[in-house]
Amino acid sequence: MQVFFIKENIEKTFFKKIFKKVELKEDSIIINTLIADEKTKSKIKIVNNIKRLLDLNSVDTVIIEKRLKNDKEFMNLLYSKQIYIINGINLYKILLGNILKFELEKGKMKLEEISVAITLNNLNNWSENLIKKLSEKVKNLSIITNNINSFKKIQEDIYQKLGIVVTCTNNKRKALLKANIILNIDFPNEILNLYTINDNATIISIEENIKIHKKRFNGKIINNYEIKLEPNTEIDKYINQEKYRIFDIKDIVECYITIHKDEINNITII
Repeated sequence: MQVFFIKENIEKTFFKKIFKKVELKEDSIIINTLIADEKTKSKIKIVNNIKRLLDLNSVDTVIIEKRLKNDKEFMNLLYSKQIYIINGINLYKILLGNILKFELEKGKMKLEEISVAITLNNLNNWSENLIKKLSEKVKNLSIITNNINSFKKIQEDIYQKLGIVVTCTNNKRKALLKANIILNIDFPNEILNLYTINDNATIISIEENIKIHKKRFNGKIINNYEIKLEPNTEIDKYINQEKYRIFDIKDIVECYITIHKDEINNITII
């Protein structure tokens, strides 16, 4: 997978700032101006030039410098051009089992003794594998969805092969009332808050930051994750190169392990 890096040039010359705001150097697209200082019209031109460079090189995936990520308008303009921005979410999904194990150990819980609910509307290969794996390990597994018909086949497959019943429901009053762990895959914050949630549940949310409005909620919400790399491993040496310091470590790691899958064993949740 070819990826281009997008970053600002902090040592830009006056000429580049005015006449060459965007340029390509090897695998990096350099912006020779401060995005935060630019008006919308200028940002649109910059993004159009970025898109042109990507298309010329048949690249559609980028990693964005941390500082640039803070400019929401710039980021939205990139998304509007159908540019895929690595953001650590795929790494989140890959590490979800480790994160779940980490939280279970901290909460002194065991999978085989708890109820897990998955809030999910869009079924894909990854979420299907997640459901199958969890169905074999947890005491009770339920899927909360607005698309109940989409999950009938996987329910039937699990029951026929394992004799395990996976509940599929959209009951806002009861569906999450007894769940010890809620894996929120793709429910927006406002939708999740329509449900009655176990006051002491642990919510692990992947695609959106969640805040529970219910005043009595005393559980734990995990909207993000932190990692560390085993010292002196190949992934540690690669990620800690000076040129990657300005990028989010999770973005670089996500890109790296798509090729070096075995290195996932050298990543630890903290």
